[in-house]
Amino acid sequence: MVKYVDNIFHALKITFANEVGMLSSRLSIDSHEVMDIFTQDTKLNISPAYLKPGFAFGGSCLPKDIQAFLYKSKSCDLEIPLIASLLKSNEEQIKITLNLIQKGWVS
Repeated sequence: MVKYVDNIFHALKITFANEVGMLSSRLSIDSHEVMDIFTQDTKLNISPAYLKPGFAFGGSCLPKDIQAFLYKSKSCDLEIPLIASLLKSNEEQIKITLNLIQKGWVS
């Protein structure tokens, strides 16, 4: 299981970087510079802070920023399926949790 998780996470990072690169390119932004700055945040980007299974993400920032990125990608006529799937996956997590609560399995 750990080997699968390691390799899937590597694939996730590569796909994420490629999708960021696609939009950066359309906007005439140096994608390598974007990712160089992004990876300087070693406290959150590689830490275990967001790598614990649990409830869905919420708040205003994450959904809003994902939607803004998707909007900008669409305006550049780009498909970015990995990032586009984040909100759907998050909604599914909320539905699963609500179902567990309704069944009395989570309090």
